[in-house]
Formats: sequence, C-alpha cells, structure tokens
Amino acid sequence: METKPGLVSLIYELKKKCLQVDQRLMNDLKISQSELLFFSALNNCKGISSPELAKNMGLSLSRISRIVDKLVVNGYLDRKADEVDRRAIRLCLTSKGKSIRSKIDKVRNECEERLLEIIPAAEVPQVEKLFSEIVLRM
Repeated sequence: METKPGLVSLIYELKKKCLQVDQRLMNDLKISQSELLFFSALNNCKGISSPELAKNMGLSLSRISRIVDKLVVNGYLDRKADEVDRRAIRLCLTSKGKSIRSKIDKVRNECEERLLEIIPAAEVPQVEKLFSEIVLRM
C-alpha cells in the first residue's frame, strides 16, 4: 500500500520545483545563487545600504561586500552617496542590473501564473493566508 506524502514532503517538492526555475535563471543570466538572491532582495532600486541588505538577506556584511563588489565590476550595481547622510553609501541597480531584475521578475511571475492556473480563483486568498501563517509561525 502506497503512503500519501506528508505536508513537509510536499513543501520540499514545491521548493525543489522553484529551485529548478531559479537554476535555469542563474544559468541563463550567468549569475550565482547569491547574486540571484541579491537581485530579488532589491526593491525598485530606491537605494539600500549594505547593512540593510545584509540584514534583509541574512548574510554577513563581508559576504554582502563581496557580492556588491562583483556586481559593481560587472556593471549591474552603482554605489552612490546618500542624499541625507553623505557618509552613507546607497546601492542602486544600473540599467543593466534593472534589466536582469526585470528578467527575474518575469520568470517568477510566469511561475506564479502557473500556480494560479492550478488553484481555483476563489481559493487563492485562503491559500495565500494559509501560506502567510505558515511562514510567520515556522
């Protein structure tokens, strides 16, 4: 008799499928996993400091510095002085970086559209609420 997979097993299977999407993105864009996470962590590029970014990503400041240095060298990111505190440095995507971010968003939106094709429209708010609860409580 075949046993039904548990909830954790199903979550890991969904995660594996999402990671496959990310792996294809990394291969196509020729970026590392850390860089992919970095692009995902930047919101509309209004500028963010390295310490804020390190906190958001759960990485050390030294690791963030290495990623930032590589992205600056590759032309994806600019360092700019903060308009309020000239001693502070803000990180902002260049047009090349925004193009990468746009491609990441497009692929992830397509992935979400596939999910929404599976979940009945009337149940989407309940599923979102349930996932939010799981994320908050774990």
